[in-house]
Amino acid sequence: MIETERLLLRPWQAHDRHSLLALLDTDRSRLTLDFPKTLAAVQDAATAANFIEEKIREWHTRAGYQLGVWQKANNQCIGFVSFKNIDWSVPKAELAYLLAATAEGQGLMLEAARASLAWAFERLDLERVYCNARPGNLRSGMLAERLGFRREGLMRHAFRGGDGALHDTILYGLLQSDDRALAAETA
Repeated sequence: MIETERLLLRPWQAHDRHSLLALLDTDRSRLTLDFPKTLAAVQDAATAANFIEEKIREWHTRAGYQLGVWQKANNQCIGFVSFKNIDWSVPKAELAYLLAATAEGQGLMLEAARASLAWAFERLDLERVYCNARPGNLRSGMLAERLGFRREGLMRHAFRGGDGALHDTILYGLLQSDDRALAAETA
């Protein structure tokens, strides 16, 4: 569990299925392009339960880590942060994040991502974290840069969106040493 000033980040629990479903259903049309696999996997309470069971298995086998993001003020689930596609030989992982539209513009995902990156570098001892953003997803790219990620290049036709089309993505990377230097600068 990770606690920040306004947020609580924790692994999914079986009883969270309704919160996850509500999060996705509220923004389903907005999330279709960027989260097609998650939306396809979570259609109702039963599939939300299955999705959470899979995330719990991934956590226990060290295949992936997904943290639900909860607002302390109202105990509402407003998103999640994931470390996926882990390669323990480096070690590195891909960061993905989702935030409800109603929570945007308040710095909440910046707060959640900073805390989860510190956790991942410290507890998982990752050397590198990377993330991808479609060039049209300006908020995601700006967040990556505010977190200290460096733009490493454009990957052409690297992602199939929920519209069925192939999309370019911008690759961003952050090393553990970058994160520590950034933390020292802001301390």
